[in-house]
Amino acid sequence: MRKVLVLALLTVVPLLAFAQAPLYVSETEHYRVVSDSSQSQAEDLSRRMEAELALYNSLFHFDLSLLPAKFNVKIFKDLDSFNAYVSSIISQTRTDFVFIAWSDPAKSELLCFPKEERAFTASLLHQGAIQFLKGFVDNAPLWLREGVAAYLDASAYDPKAGAFAFRANLAWLDGLKENIRDETPEKMVPFTDLLGFTRDMAQAQQELFLQESWGLVHFLLTAQQPEYNRIMWDAISALDPHATLDENSAKVRKRAFAWVSDQKLRQDFQTFVLSLKTGNDLVREGVDLYSKGDLAKAQESLTTAVNLQPDSSAGWYYLGLIAYSQKDYAKADDLYMKAFQLGANAATINYALGVNAFAAGRNADATKYLTFAKDADPATYGDKVDALLKRMGTAK
Repeated sequence: MRKVLVLALLTVVPLLAFAQAPLYVSETEHYRVVSDSSQSQAEDLSRRMEAELALYNSLFHFDLSLLPAKFNVKIFKDLDSFNAYVSSIISQTRTDFVFIAWSDPAKSELLCFPKEERAFTASLLHQGAIQFLKGFVDNAPLWLREGVAAYLDASAYDPKAGAFAFRANLAWLDGLKENIRDETPEKMVPFTDLLGFTRDMAQAQQELFLQESWGLVHFLLTAQQPEYNRIMWDAISALDPHATLDENSAKVRKRAFAWVSDQKLRQDFQTFVLSLKTGNDLVREGVDLYSKGDLAKAQESLTTAVNLQPDSSAGWYYLGLIAYSQKDYAKADDLYMKAFQLGANAATINYALGVNAFAAGRNADATKYLTFAKDADPATYGDKVDALLKRMGTAK
């Protein structure tokens, strides 16, 4: 009896705790968003959540009319307020967003708080994907649920367009490659186990589980062999909204994976993963190609790198060097400035801008940039700047 009373209180106390602050509500077709800070925050977040839903459903293709209730999202003014609410539900605190599921979908809710934009988007996408899938399928296989959430959570939000652009999440790639190359049995979870993981198993091997779940989803969705792409669609089609976790795991394995042996799947998966390149891999490749004078291939590698990793200052800098080599001085200026804004060395960028301005015939700008580079790093650029300024004087 005491346990029943506690559970009943748990459904009431959080609402009272959150209600102590003024609440701002925004409802859209599929979401109900509550903020304790402002109406504009609630409205902005509700629009973002609808954009997330469009991204999720571009993969799952669920019938949205079957959604049993609107998805609930609450955003708190800060981490302390967030944890005051979370701890009233689960008697714990968190450092990241959390989705809390109840047996009644109308009470389930995604809880979040302000963070730096990129981290906010990643956390919101990840937990939002879990919330979305739970809204249609009570117990999806854990590899599918967590793998899809990780697969999507590097996507970028464009507030002007009100839409997400998919961006591959390769954060797990280096670790997964290392484990594959290691070839130690305990470094990899056999697919026969991964496809049927229970919650306790996932918790006990959390990093390996998340790493391989992401890798499997990425493989199934992007492999060049159509038969592997088909596995993902068959897995989604096999899901039973009301089955248990064990039942759905068995259904998915039987319908989607039965045609391929575990050995072949593992071999093709590992070959695929080892062929993938991170943004840093592509930058290193581009720099090497640039040093060898292969500008076309260098530009291709570096462009792919900055698409995968837009905050790569080195990628933008070397693209600037390529634009300079192609005598596109205006473009080179823009690319160098982009690299500088992302943290590239000030002396290096100013020297590059100075050389670029000199080549473009803007000697006054060149003098300004070169002088700054020399002052910032005389050991590296002092002699180079003096020689170039001397040439500029001769050129006048």
